[in-house]
Amino acid sequence: MADDRFFRRGGPIPLGEIASHVGGELPADAPATFLIQDVAALDCADAGELSVYSDAKRAIDFAKSHASVVVTSRKLGQHEHNGSWLLLVKDPRLAFTQIGHLFYPPIACSAAIHPNAHIHATAAIGEGCSIGSGAVVSRNAQLGARCQIDSNAVIGDGVILGDDCRIGANTAISHAMIGSRAQIGTNVSIGGEGFGFIQGPKGLVRMAQLGRVAIEDDIRIGNNCAIDRGAIGDTMIGAGTVMDNLVHIAHNVRIGRHCVIAGQVGIAGSTTLGDQVMIGGQVGVNDHLTIGPRARIAAKSGVIHDVAEGEAVGGYPAIPIRQWHRQTLAAMAQQTPREPK
Repeated sequence: MADDRFFRRGGPIPLGEIASHVGGELPADAPATFLIQDVAALDCADAGELSVYSDAKRAIDFAKSHASVVVTSRKLGQHEHNGSWLLLVKDPRLAFTQIGHLFYPPIACSAAIHPNAHIHATAAIGEGCSIGSGAVVSRNAQLGARCQIDSNAVIGDGVILGDDCRIGANTAISHAMIGSRAQIGTNVSIGGEGFGFIQGPKGLVRMAQLGRVAIEDDIRIGNNCAIDRGAIGDTMIGAGTVMDNLVHIAHNVRIGRHCVIAGQVGIAGSTTLGDQVMIGGQVGVNDHLTIGPRARIAAKSGVIHDVAEGEAVGGYPAIPIRQWHRQTLAAMAQQTPREPK
């Protein structure tokens, strides 16, 4: 059970309502009026709680679980279990996620401006916004309706936020236009100068960074990310894209819609990602490359060439994934010690 000090639970919820919400199938003996109190992991769920079994590696936990209801697939539901009612769905992980949002819906914006917030007279604040202590909303900035700006965040001159955005504590945003329903974590930097220098007669000279950051709707940016503004032209992030913590997006990078970027990824300047690209953790992507739509890049890879649409690559430097696996297996075989004759 989630800690009530930090999370607001919306239950209990009748089992029939849950099944209807996810389009699931219940056994005949499961009463639709049975109240589910909460969601929990298989190995710690109690009576009255609902859990999920989506991976055969958890078969032992499934067999021992005390959950009243377990969300699972028809195939996995054939495994031995402890008498729980099985809510059968096509995709257990998706269904469990949807059920989790039933029990823990988003907390509505408090619509309060702290007296220690600093809001410029020319800033436009939408209806129902919440602005925390020490937050700064600068000259000519525009906040849409129901935005939440947490403590000590800085919204720079002329920045535009759409409706229902949440900006985490200590985040700084400048030179940016951001769509609606953006969820941006703590200690994020958006719109800072890019890493561009030219060797001059007396040392390095920084290139002028005259672009912006343009971010579409429904993006998620994790904690401690840095997204640089364009040098000439804009850095762009498409709708529905999600980033883990500690991601760096350099100047003039263009990221498509619904991309997934894991932690500690760095994408160098002027590289373009198509829609639905997935990048694993600690990947480095060189500058001025094109990563095609639906491409997949394995964790810890170094990408120095373009990646074709739908292609999966891995390794350092990154090569087609099957080739990388063959090389890895061959290297492992060479390192395996031979038994003495």
